[in-house]
Amino acid sequence: MVDDVSFAALAVLRVLENSKTGRDFIQTHGMPASPGLTRSNYFDGLASPRRLEMFSALERELQRQQLPSLRAHDDRLAHLGELDDMEIWAGDGHCIAHATHDPRNEKGGYRPVNLIYKLDLRSGWMRFMDLALPTARGTEHEITTLKRQDKEELRCGAAKGRSTLMVYDAAIIDFQYAYNLKQSKSIYILTAWKDNLAPMTVIPREIDRANPANELVISDETLYFNNTPGLWRRITASCPDSDEIYITLTNQMNHSPGCLNQCRRLRWNIEKAFDQQEQKLDERKAWTASEEGKRIQAIAMSIVHNLLRLFEAKLKSEEGIHDSKVIKAWQKDLDKRAEKARAAGRTLPVKLYQALYRPTEVSLQFIRWLRVSLMRPTCYRLAIERLRPLMQAYL
Repeated sequence: MVDDVSFAALAVLRVLENSKTGRDFIQTHGMPASPGLTRSNYFDGLASPRRLEMFSALERELQRQQLPSLRAHDDRLAHLGELDDMEIWAGDGHCIAHATHDPRNEKGGYRPVNLIYKLDLRSGWMRFMDLALPTARGTEHEITTLKRQDKEELRCGAAKGRSTLMVYDAAIIDFQYAYNLKQSKSIYILTAWKDNLAPMTVIPREIDRANPANELVISDETLYFNNTPGLWRRITASCPDSDEIYITLTNQMNHSPGCLNQCRRLRWNIEKAFDQQEQKLDERKAWTASEEGKRIQAIAMSIVHNLLRLFEAKLKSEEGIHDSKVIKAWQKDLDKRAEKARAAGRTLPVKLYQALYRPTEVSLQFIRWLRVSLMRPTCYRLAIERLRPLMQAYL
């Protein structure tokens, strides 16, 4: 048998490694690290409700211990001080392929596995929320999955007296559900405007042009919908380096429209986190057919994401190491965007963009170094010195 600590470590290792199958992982990485591991007790462990509860408790405890320090290291919303009284998290679903032994559906195909996550927009900390369950017609809608969640969990750790802003895609639009969240738990919804929405009344709101955050805001309106409880708000904002227009729907009525528009744009960070999981960590397929195993895998993926963020912070604060090549590429892209805005007769708010839209992914070169360091144990100091040149330039 394998104890809980070793089993959790194996799950983290499996996410970091790029084994194609469970048997591949067990033979190549699992058995050398855990002599008591066998094919049967490994897959039995993935299907264990008790192991799942252990992983859930581990995820909660890691957030309690480490999220404050990660925010202290780098709060991406610190530039927008008026949002200090809120928890601001993005939510979305991420699909991976079915497990090898998943049952076929009624049409002879396979259902994808839809994992629902939330991401702290201040620090990039990720939490698994739930698994979208299979239905007779496919997989349940994400709003159904969200309605099944404990409302206190959706507050994302907000202290008493503080509110939470959940930034989601348009799948979350359910007016009654949003009203209930706001009234019962001070959870506000912010999402993309849907063209088929038809407000009954539209009332323009005054925009504080002295607030730099509102520089890109075109309009701000209070909305009333027929047979729908509560007030809503439509914020329309421009993009300085393109002709794109952002239209946001929210029931958060107090904060400036510019700050809320930036929260909507920062939702893209959760998509970048999914891209890192899929493209760089190669987590594209479910490990097992059991729902418990799919949830354990999803939690392991979020834990690895958070450990990478914490390790980045440690390297920067203690070793003075940051991924210079990624930062240089990002700055070069920002310069191009500023030039494009100038050519169109507009101004890119560079300081705002530098504060909010920084690189969110680690480089694949860094992940390769980490894999090699884990599989070919060496002293920490030597491994760090090998890392320094890799963070300055690509091979």
